[in-house]
Amino acid sequence: MRKTQTKVPRLPPLGALPAFAAAARTGSLTLAAAEMHLTAGAVSRQVKTLEQALGVALFHRRHNAIELTEAGRHFLVHVTSALSTLETGARSIQPNRSRLVIQAPITLARRWLIPRLGSYLQQNPAVDISIHSLALGSGEAADVAVTYQRGTQAHAFPQGSLIDRTIAVCSPHLFSGFDHRREPAQLLDLPLLLDTADAWSWHRWCECAGFAFDPRGGNLVFDTDEAAIDACISGLGIGQANPSFVEKELRSGQLLALFPSIAPIVGAYEIAKSHTAHLPQGFFEWLSRWDLPT
Repeated sequence: MRKTQTKVPRLPPLGALPAFAAAARTGSLTLAAAEMHLTAGAVSRQVKTLEQALGVALFHRRHNAIELTEAGRHFLVHVTSALSTLETGARSIQPNRSRLVIQAPITLARRWLIPRLGSYLQQNPAVDISIHSLALGSGEAADVAVTYQRGTQAHAFPQGSLIDRTIAVCSPHLFSGFDHRREPAQLLDLPLLLDTADAWSWHRWCECAGFAFDPRGGNLVFDTDEAAIDACISGLGIGQANPSFVEKELRSGQLLALFPSIAPIVGAYEIAKSHTAHLPQGFFEWLSRWDLPT
């Protein structure tokens, strides 16, 4: 009996992928050529070779302009991912370089960690950092994992945790001429923005202020504090936020702090190192200098 051989799909010319990615990103063969230190003709030939190998057009070509086709947009996603993986792999085997993978909640990563990372990278230029802030099933194991735990007492959290205090904030556009002589309880007459369905932060705030949580002006519920902060900036209601997360908005006047002396502890960000991780020297020492305000 004759055995049927399965035809193995041929890979496209891999050397042409950077030219395709550069042309797609810049929208110009000329700009892609300048970026790659090639001629526009050389980049054009590489793209055409790739199209011939794939059997599809990757670009619509117009006078002095190119635009991705539907097939090109689909292929670009895979090319970008593959080139990024190769670049990461190449860096990982370079001598004297370290790699640090950090998993953290999106608001902490975006509003607290990322604005401060520049100082660490200046001191540690040989460290490559990968931040995972969304649970999308990344294959990389985290060297440092930051998780959030609720609580009201600082001593209840492990040493090194970032204690989370919250204050009431709002956009100046929500209402004009806010009278700071108002009583804190009057905030409950206004729309409230909740970052959890059970209004944990608002319950703690009202408890600290000396009255029960009894919203009378309606509320909007969000599944992340990041979304609640965005809604607050948009003027949709009174929000709760850690001052460190909105320090830029508070300085610029984009947000107002309401009764800032009422700042209860609502939880903490606990930082754990993987047992198998080899962290770059000095990372935790650097991290400890940026404690959340208490």
